[in-house]
This record gives sequence, structure tokens and C-alpha cells, in this order.
Amino acid sequence: MAKPQGSLWVRSMSLGRSLGLALAVGSLVSVAGCMDDPQDVKTWVKKLEDVREQKEALRNIERLATAKERPANIDDAVGPVSALFKKSKDPQHLKTLTKIRSVKAVDLFIEQLDYSDESYENASVAATGLLELAMLDDKGREAAKKAVPDLVKALDKKLPIKTRANVVKVEAMKALTAIKDPAAVPALMKVVEVSADEQDFFLNREAAKHLGEFADARSAGTLVRGLFMTGRGGDIFVPCRYALARIGEGAVDKVVEAMQRKNAQVEEDAKKYEFLPGLVVQKMAIILGDLRSKKALPALIKELDRKDDGMAPDCVNGNKQCVSGHQSVLLAIGMTDVEKTSAKTLIGIVNDAKRHPKLRSAAAEALNLMNATDGAAAILAAAKTQFLKPPKEKDDLPELDQEKAGLAAGAITQFGRLVDKDETAAVDGVLKALNLPKELLEADIGIAFQNAMARVELARDCKKDAACYGKALDEMVKEMDSLEASKSGKDDREKMLLDIRKARSAAKAEKAAFMLGRMGRDALPFLSKHIAYKDSAARIGIMLALSRIATKSDAEILKAIQAQIDIDKTKDKASQGLADEMRITHAIIANR
Repeated sequence: MAKPQGSLWVRSMSLGRSLGLALAVGSLVSVAGCMDDPQDVKTWVKKLEDVREQKEALRNIERLATAKERPANIDDAVGPVSALFKKSKDPQHLKTLTKIRSVKAVDLFIEQLDYSDESYENASVAATGLLELAMLDDKGREAAKKAVPDLVKALDKKLPIKTRANVVKVEAMKALTAIKDPAAVPALMKVVEVSADEQDFFLNREAAKHLGEFADARSAGTLVRGLFMTGRGGDIFVPCRYALARIGEGAVDKVVEAMQRKNAQVEEDAKKYEFLPGLVVQKMAIILGDLRSKKALPALIKELDRKDDGMAPDCVNGNKQCVSGHQSVLLAIGMTDVEKTSAKTLIGIVNDAKRHPKLRSAAAEALNLMNATDGAAAILAAAKTQFLKPPKEKDDLPELDQEKAGLAAGAITQFGRLVDKDETAAVDGVLKALNLPKELLEADIGIAFQNAMARVELARDCKKDAACYGKALDEMVKEMDSLEASKSGKDDREKMLLDIRKARSAAKAEKAAFMLGRMGRDALPFLSKHIAYKDSAARIGIMLALSRIATKSDAEILKAIQAQIDIDKTKDKASQGLADEMRITHAIIANR
């Protein structure tokens, strides 16, 4: 009995010593694990001096710096990484500091902003580092303000037109915009106004875009000039237009001044670069239409009494390329005159057979934009304009007078958009009176009249009922999708007929949007559902309606518009054009 007990005791003692040893070893392993914790910044900082482990250490410091939950002691890496960069001047080491986003690195970033055409990479990285810091939080943005004078200096550096060093200027502009210091505005203005003969025109475009973010009234004059600037086969009209829309009321005086041909720089440019007749007034009127300022209305109306350079005899006869300034002025009046004080003037233009058809059509569109239903009779009369000429040969189709056809089509379109009661008999009467051949019914002119009928039918059915128009928008989305799906496997003739039906459906959606835009804030829920409407004309109608009734307090609508802009700007040119128009709508709403 004693022996087994002794053996058991011996085994117990042995097991105890083994367990004790294991616990001791475990403790050592645990301590070592804490010392080499991969989630601890210090673990990687101490490896920076070892050339074999340096790259991995930098990579892990960046990983920790950009993690969702940044380590509290991430700033501990700034000093060692900075020391490493000062020895190496390696841009990769500087890039690690940009990921850390620490106020402790600001001075080092500033030191790198002195660059040349041959040596610029570190300056570019440093500007990016300041951008990253400014975007981190308010503390970072405040710290980055120290760099503003040096960023401005970097932006002002004289460089060859074609140089990769321009990347420093691009990053400096981004950083200045993120820092949001108004001191950057004059520097950006200067970049916009530099001729394409002296710098890469891409920089002008970028500077105009950044001025749009500042929306500072001081830049209005520069942006007005920028509307006409060209280079490398392109222009910067779109970013300048958006920036002026963002500025809003503060830009009105400068735009009116240019429209009245009182802006010395624009006039000098117009002479030097031989602007098309009518171009200055046209572009300024477009901007005033965006701004929709009551202050500008008297100047717009007065402009109609001035000579339209774009409608001079040589222009009208086709001997010279021109643009009509008054066309755009009329549309700007329609956008601006919500109280309809100029309706009688516009009705007079629509009725005046001596006026050019383009101007009569534009006046009809302006009446629709201001919802001047008193002008419906004049517009309908213009739609009855005879535009068919007798055929030269017996079996030929009648010839179209293109200008008169444009007036008739434009007028019947505006009539359909404007009316708010049953006018189906009126449109039907015009169609019968014109007696269009079948071939023309399926051409653009015939489709315009058929689409007008679709619009007035909707007005007949819905009158002034917002819910009815909202339902129509919903139904047209389904109908458009169904018609598009139906085109599969069809021949060309069948596809053409389906496209005509799609155009009719889009016309009804557009009509619904116009009517909802006249019904106040109760219509917002119906409109906001269709911010992504596929048809471009209907989408623009929806944007116009939203710009009439939404305000900056409608944060969800602004958010939805921006989301759609972000989608469309990555697509084809047509979608990008829609995105540009939606940016203007966003700016208008944000200013209301």
C-alpha cells in the first residue's frame, strides 16, 4: 500500500513543477507579446532604424494611422518618421506623415513647399499632407492655416506651361480649399485669369472649381471673365457658372455690369479674341437666369430695348456666325419675374409678327417659366403659324420653313406646359388646321404637337391636384421602363414608334413637374421621389420645380441631388451635362 502512495506523491510533485514552469514560460511569452503588440505604435517605431524592417514598420504605422479607431498615441510616430525623412528625403517617408495627420508635422510640410520644376515631388506630398490634416477635424484645419502663405506662394510660382511640377499647384489648391481660409481667394482668382498662353489651362479649370467652394463675392469679376476663357480646345464656362450660382446675390452687380458692356476686361477680351456677336449678353443672361435676383430684373427688361448684336442682318441671313443675346435675356426674365410684372411685354413680343421667330418662341417660353397663364392665347396663336410651303413637284412633300416651324413647335410646346385646364380641343384644332402629312406627324414637328396633346390631356385630368400629378410621375416611370424593354427584338420601324411613345410619356412627366413646381411646398414629396428620373427633359423639369419651392432647410433633398450628381458625373457626356445642371439647382436651393 505504501509504494503506490509514494509513486502518486512523486507524480504529483512532478506535475506541480511542470505546471509551475509552464506558467512561468507563459508569463514571459505574455510580456513579450505586449512588447511586440502589432496594434501598438511603439512596436513599429522602434523598428524604423532597422533597414530590414523599415518598410514593414512604415506600412504598419500607416495602417494604424488610417484605421477606423486611430491609436491615441499615433503622434508618437511623428518625431521618428520625421527624423527618418530628414535623413533620406524619400517621398515615401513623407507620405507616411501625411497618413498620420498630425499637427506636429505642419512645420515639416511647410518646409517642403519650396520647390522647382526639377524637384517637386516632396512639395506635392507636403501639400497633400496639409490637405489630409485640414480634412481630419477642426483642430487639424486650424493648425494647417499656418501653411496658407506658403501654399499661396507655391501656387504663384512661375513654371513652364508643360511641367509635371504643376501637380504641386493642384494639391496646393485642394489644401487651401480644405483649410477654408479666405486669404486663398485672391490667389485662386489670379490662377483663373492667367492666359492659356502662359500656363496649363487645366489649372484655370481647377482654380474656378475651388472658387466655387469658397463662394466669395470678391471673385465674381474674375469668374465673369472666366466664362469666356478658352484653352487647349476647352473652356471653363461650367465651373465659373457654378461658382457664380454659389455666390448668389453677391454676384449680381458684376454680371449686370458685363451684360451692359461696362466690364473693361471683358470688352478688351471680346475685341482681342473676336467674340461672336451677342455672346457677352447671352452668357450674362444665362447667369442672371441662374441667380434669379429681383435686383437684376430692371436691367434685363431694359436690355430688350437695346440692339441685339446677334440678330443683325448678316447674322439673320446666315452670312455670319452669331448668337442672340435677347433669347437668353427673355428666358432670364421668365426665371426671375415671379410676380409677372413683365408678362404684358412678353405677350407683346409673342404677338409681334415682325419679330424674329426665335425671339417670339423665347418669349413664349418665358411666359411659361413665370406661369403667366394670361399669355396662353397669344402662345396658341403663334402655334398656328403656317410653316409649310407648297411642294416644288407634284409628288413631293410640302417644304418646311424652318424658322416658322420652330416657332410653331416651340409655341405649342409652351402652351402645353403652361395651361392648367382642359385645352385638348384647342390643340386638336391646331393639329387639324395644319393638316400635317403622315410623314411629318412622325417627324420632329409632328411629335412636338402630339406631345403637346399629351400635356394638355394631363392638365385636363389633374387640373390643380398635386397628388394627381405626383401619381402621373410615378406612372410615367413605369411606362418608360416598359417601353424601353419592349424595344428588344423589334425592327427599326417598330423601334421608332416606341420612341415616339416614349417622348409622349416624357412630355407628360415634364408637364407634371412644371405643374407641381407651381403648387408650393406640398408638392415636394412628389418631386423628391424622382430626382433620378431617366429622361433628361423631365429631369430638368423636376429640377426647375425643386429650385422654385425647395429651400436650404430641405437637407434631404439637397443630399439626394448631390448623390445623383455623383452618379451622373461618372457616366456619358449627356449624363455629365445633367449633373452640371443639377449642380446649378443645388446652388440655387442652397441660397434660398
